[in-house]
Amino acid sequence: MPRTANREGVTGLILAGGQSRRMGRDKARLPWGAVTLIEHVIDTVRPLVEELIVSVRDARQVPRLAVHVVEDLVPDAHALGGLYTGLRAASYARCFVCACDAPFLHPALIRFLIEQADGYDLVVPETDEGLHPLHAVYATSIVPVIEAQLRARRLSLRALARKVCVKRVAPKLLARYDPTGLSFLNLNTPEDYVKARGMTRIIDAEQGRR
Repeated sequence: MPRTANREGVTGLILAGGQSRRMGRDKARLPWGAVTLIEHVIDTVRPLVEELIVSVRDARQVPRLAVHVVEDLVPDAHALGGLYTGLRAASYARCFVCACDAPFLHPALIRFLIEQADGYDLVVPETDEGLHPLHAVYATSIVPVIEAQLRARRLSLRALARKVCVKRVAPKLLARYDPTGLSFLNLNTPEDYVKARGMTRIIDAEQGRR
């Protein structure tokens, strides 16, 4: 069971335990401006939460990060294992959870999702592509549900969403806070990375003209 969590405040949980097979190199360490990709995600999430945790397979993956780093408690359990590890380590009853390869997280949308969390085990965006469980707010109280899935080796986050009290946030509402929808973009391949870097230059140029 997780520690007794404080009801006030939110933990940020960044999952960085993937093997990056399709990328061919560690996604967390990809250059992103003057920092690495995971440092960029940390810098985005840190002002929005009271505590920040990074869940990894091996702490040597992310040396010198100025955050609480935890190693996965259940090897080879993919994102569900990282979620389980982070929820158990969290000091607060609610966790905003994202992946380390999401460069365009939108603070306004994260704040909005956190505000919707009272009374729910999970607040998750839903777009035309389906649910986005790696950009969502989880209650630490669902740890026993995750444990049951891990014992059964059912590692799907979407399967977890069917077992808990969930609030799905519809596309029209999401668009108020992130009109581009780029919050849900993950970098899985070298092509994704090159495209995202190009998008960053376009976004920076547009902001410079404003």
